[in-house]
Amino acid sequence: MIVEKRRIGPDTLLVVEGVIKLGESASFFAKTLARVLEEEGRHVLVDMAQINQMDSTGIGELVGYLGKFAEARRRLILVAPSERVRRLLRVVQLDSLFPIYETQDAAISALAGVAAEGVAAPITVSGDRADPGDSGAR
Repeated sequence: MIVEKRRIGPDTLLVVEGVIKLGESASFFAKTLARVLEEEGRHVLVDMAQINQMDSTGIGELVGYLGKFAEARRRLILVAPSERVRRLLRVVQLDSLFPIYETQDAAISALAGVAAEGVAAPITVSGDRADPGDSGAR
């Protein structure tokens, strides 16, 4: 697995490539999220467009860190997950927990809109429908 980390203003973008499954890849992914959580910053976008496979261990890490980021009043946002990953999230009924955007630009725009409004509440996404005003969310 390869993870490229970039700063976009106060937010962090993680571009993840490969597989996230039981073993080294899930452990590496969890350590990466833990490091980002320890750093100063606002929200974290995880670009999943290049994830070939994710198992229940990878999903478990995402859910665990979703809670940890929420406790820190930060968001963990998924960007461009493949249909396979979306299907897995739907099957385990977790797709409505995560803000999911089709593109990095859509996610960044949504975060900019929330910051401009001074809204502290998370962007809520349910299935394929987003709250009004959250264009680009899925």
